Amino acid sequence: MASLANRVNVKPVNRRALRRYGEFWRALQLVGAAIAEAEKLAAKADTGGKRGGARAHWATPTPEEMKAAAKKSGRALEVMSKAAKRWEAELVSREWRKH
Repeated sequence: MASLANRVNVKPVNRRALRRYGEFWRALQLVGAAIAEAEKLAAKADTGGKRGGARAHWATPTPEEMKAAAKKSGRALEVMSKAAKRWEAELVSREWRKH
């Protein structure tokens, strides 16, 4: 009796895993570009006077809060990107299953 490994065509599975990893990596790059834009926006932000007001029902973040959030997001993305690179061989070599 042939094992499952002998009956499965490995090339399409490997191509699919490689394609999925490429999509994942491109998504990380897009998030990085969005964070870079957020950092530029935070750098240009003006305090605009006092926050809130008698008629305001919500408040905008201060430039410092925006910069801190962009920096925190950038660090989190860097950690995730390093982990993706470290596990690249594992992610590419196995099938990505939907659960």
